[in-house]
Amino acid sequence: MKKAFDAVRPRLNELFQNKDYLGLIDVLKDVQEDDSDWFLFRGMSLSRLHRQDESLAILSRGLEVFPDNPDLLAERAVVYLHLGNKSLCILDLDKAVDIESHNPYRYASRGFVREKLGDIEGAAADYEKALELDPLDAITHNNLGMIFEKKGRAQQAKPHFEMADALQGLKGAEMWNRPSPDSSNAEAEMPTEKPFQWWKEMWRPFVDLEQRKAFWRWLKRG
Repeated sequence: MKKAFDAVRPRLNELFQNKDYLGLIDVLKDVQEDDSDWFLFRGMSLSRLHRQDESLAILSRGLEVFPDNPDLLAERAVVYLHLGNKSLCILDLDKAVDIESHNPYRYASRGFVREKLGDIEGAAADYEKALELDPLDAITHNNLGMIFEKKGRAQQAKPHFEMADALQGLKGAEMWNRPSPDSSNAEAEMPTEKPFQWWKEMWRPFVDLEQRKAFWRWLKRG
């Protein structure tokens, strides 16, 4: 008889945080598929193993059972992005925003993807909405400041960078690893807030410069 999902949730959290994705997938083989997080854990693990097609299949199966689950939608959007399907990526993010219209993370996530896809105006609108809902989100302040820099609006960018640094308790903007405004390598930071508790520590922004560089390389996987 398969185990109940909640009985193994702490173990799955541990495996995921330790990046033991194969171990996590193995544990899930003996777990009941009656929780949306079963599909989410498996889909995320497959994606991080660069098995995007398999991840897409699992997440889509989960959404057949839990069609309004914003976490499954958001993770499938990331998979679509890695597979090069930009339109379906945005459609899933749009639906996640519609489902959780008062969750700032949803807007920040869509803003991050829009910026990655070159939709600067759309990204700015999402970041501004996220800050309207959560004025103390350091990463979103940082991302919006970067957009203002790209648009040549340094005076509007400055207070967002200062707020981001103040919220992080950092001494100097260099710790953000921000490129100069004219750099072709300028990138947004991934929003840190996630919809359930175990994500929060894992996605806490890194202060160490090398850790931040490694984290960004991981985000651009696939």
